[in-house]
Parts: sequence; structure tokens; C-alpha cells
Amino acid sequence: MRPTVMMKAAMTLDGQLAAADGTSQWISSPQARRDAHRLRADVDAVMVGAGTVRADDPRLTVRLDTSSENGIEQPIPVIVAGRGGLPRNARLFERDPILLAPQPLEVPGRVVVVPDASGNRVDLSAGLARLAALGIQQLMLEGGSGLFRSFMDCGLVDHGVLYYGPVLAGGVGAPLFRGTWNTLADARPVRVRAIRRLGESIRVDIEIGRG
Repeated sequence: MRPTVMMKAAMTLDGQLAAADGTSQWISSPQARRDAHRLRADVDAVMVGAGTVRADDPRLTVRLDTSSENGIEQPIPVIVAGRGGLPRNARLFERDPILLAPQPLEVPGRVVVVPDASGNRVDLSAGLARLAALGIQQLMLEGGSGLFRSFMDCGLVDHGVLYYGPVLAGGVGAPLFRGTWNTLADARPVRVRAIRRLGESIRVDIEIGRG
């Protein structure tokens, strides 16, 4: 058993999550950002990689207008850690996060040790099973591009919500998926479930095939 995994990303029309210098605020429209917070309110946990924690210092909270936030239970933050360090003053550590790690870590939060065969990376399937045992049934994956690629390669993404902002990057900064796309046969089939406009952004809901 594992949680249902939804991949959520905001990007330029030509598929870039951020510029080469890391800047990404704000690619999507205010309406799209509010919609993304509503998605967070509907899941049990939100997951990011260690690189996103180091680069963006996210909070991963639901932030809507005050009246809408009443009664909302904030999602559990989950960090996928590698052997690189994490900043001790990261805001997520104020929220008792769950950390999936290949080795024990001395950091605030609940560390779940799930090494892969190499011992250097997290076994994502085992990590998801541990999250399910902790009661997490709906998980939102928020990046970055390395984690998106790892989940896709393992066939662990069930569906996605992609927000396209009204900008063209015109080059490669941080693409949606890290790595090389070698041949068309490697592409994953998807089913487009819905498309709608949110201000100047476009939301695309997809179901992801197993390839």
C-alpha cells in the first residue's frame, strides 16, 4: 500500500520551473497560486526534495484568506533527503516534518531511514509505504525537477496538476524533469482530464500512464 501521488508544478509555457539563477516568483497568476493552495488543503502531506528546501526555504502551508483557512488542517511536510546537508534554520523544521533519508540524520523532525540498494539515495517505494503506515493517503509532490524525474522513473505518480504561466522562458533554466529525454518511446502516455483558465494561467489536469 502507498499513498496516491499527485504531482503539482507551475511553469512557463515552454516547460521551465525556474530560471537558471533559481528565480521563479511568480510564474503563475495569483488565481493559479490560490488554486494550488486549495489543492494543498485537500491532501494529507506535501513532499519536496532537499534541493528545494535549500533553494526556496518553502513553508508548504495552506495560505488562503483568513475566513477560508478556518478549520483547515495543514498538510504534513515531507522532505526527501540525500547525503547533502539541510539548513538547520529551514522553516519546515518548525513544522515537525517527516524526512525520508538513506541514513540517520540529526535534524528536527521525524526521520524515516529507507536506503536504496546503493545506500546513497532514498528507496521511494519503501518511503511511500512507510508514509502510508503513518496514515498518509493523499500526497502532493511539489518538486523539484530531480524528485519529479525520480518519481516518474519509478512509476509512482498517479496524476498531475500543471499550471502554465503566461511567459516564455526562451531557454533552459530548471525544466520540469531533470535529465535527458533520449527517444520518443521513453515518453509516458497521459490522459488529459481537464483544462481551464485561471486568470492568465492555464491549469491542466492529467492522469499518468505507466509507460
